Amino acid sequence: MKPIEIIDIDVSYGAKKILEAITFNADASEILGIVGPNGSGKTTLLKAMSRVVARDNGDIRLEGRDLDSFEHRELARRVAVVPQDISIGFDYSVRDVVMMGRHPYIGRFASETAQDMEICDRAMRLANVAHLAGTSVRDISGGERQRVLIARALAQEPKILLLDEATSNLDVSHQVEILNIIRDLAEEITVVSVFHDLNLAAHYCDRLLLLKDRRVYALGTPSEVLTREKIREVFGMEVLVKSHPLTGRPYVLPVYMHQSGSGGNRRVHVVCGGGTGSDILHLLHTAGFAVTCGILNVLDTDYGTAMHLGIPCVAEPPFHNITPKSLAGLRECLDGADTVIVTAMPIGKGNLDNLQVLLDYPKKPIIFYARDHTARMEDFTGGEAWAVLTNLEARGAHRIEGAAELLAYLSRDGSGCDRTP
Repeated sequence: MKPIEIIDIDVSYGAKKILEAITFNADASEILGIVGPNGSGKTTLLKAMSRVVARDNGDIRLEGRDLDSFEHRELARRVAVVPQDISIGFDYSVRDVVMMGRHPYIGRFASETAQDMEICDRAMRLANVAHLAGTSVRDISGGERQRVLIARALAQEPKILLLDEATSNLDVSHQVEILNIIRDLAEEITVVSVFHDLNLAAHYCDRLLLLKDRRVYALGTPSEVLTREKIREVFGMEVLVKSHPLTGRPYVLPVYMHQSGSGGNRRVHVVCGGGTGSDILHLLHTAGFAVTCGILNVLDTDYGTAMHLGIPCVAEPPFHNITPKSLAGLRECLDGADTVIVTAMPIGKGNLDNLQVLLDYPKKPIIFYARDHTARMEDFTGGEAWAVLTNLEARGAHRIEGAAELLAYLSRDGSGCDRTP
């Protein structure tokens, strides 16, 4: 029996339909994230699950029972909600606010018992606010108030915890602190949370529900849901999706598209190294191109430039050959690029794959770029690099000298830009 089952529900505000034919379930001890663009119905879905708004039709079942069959107190003992809005209007102490979570268990004219006090103390310890118990909620920070609201929800001893972007207004340290608390609690309860940050959702959630245009667009693990294609279709933006080197979970890097300047929406991948790409990375970034680069050694000057500019870069540790994983990342960049620029960089056995992989893209426009006539690619491979360059040039790769000529070439309507990745 699933803790939560949502079966074909519709929700409307007046004549406007907000959710349509929504179906999913959540498992015990699971963190299920709800993601999607603004207006896709994320908050409304949580409100329907907590009976704040009524559904037009369909079923919502908690532990096999219809949601509407629960009395108010009975429902509050099973479901707790942490809202996005962290304002508290009255001058209550932290302990008073947390004790509000015990109201479903305390009779109308009764007082809290020793057990209620013990449960509140435990909730405050879990949320790391026990040291603030006697402090007014007006005298603590926003991150502390959010932890107080989480402690209040925990004091309800719920089976299900619903979070509506509960960390979106907090700085990153408080976001991580609160989400770590929630992840630890998920061993005992089921958590359903709306997320604005896709990377936080990918890191903390077991599964993701992606909404688009009032409907479920995708449901699955973070790796199944957060793909480049799905994000483009739902959010209308270009991204790179990588595997985190420590967790193995996906993380999303936006490829910022400028609507002004000579770059427009054109996507350029730069193969560089040894400091030969720093100037061109600055130039393309300033001109508004969507730039990626690599594969680079993390000690390379060009890598430092890319990180400073926020340019997505495929990288390897120092003194390390290119791995299949990084090569796959490079191919992803090349797939998404309209044009590839190769700088006059030194080529050795360790970075030869940066060139050889270009042979697999016979229709991709390629530019060999040099700052001036004195810049020359150095081949430390015994001639293998020159053989690749000769092959690419025979296929139509262009040689360009100087920044002005490069920008003029890239800025011509359609010139050098293959719009189909």
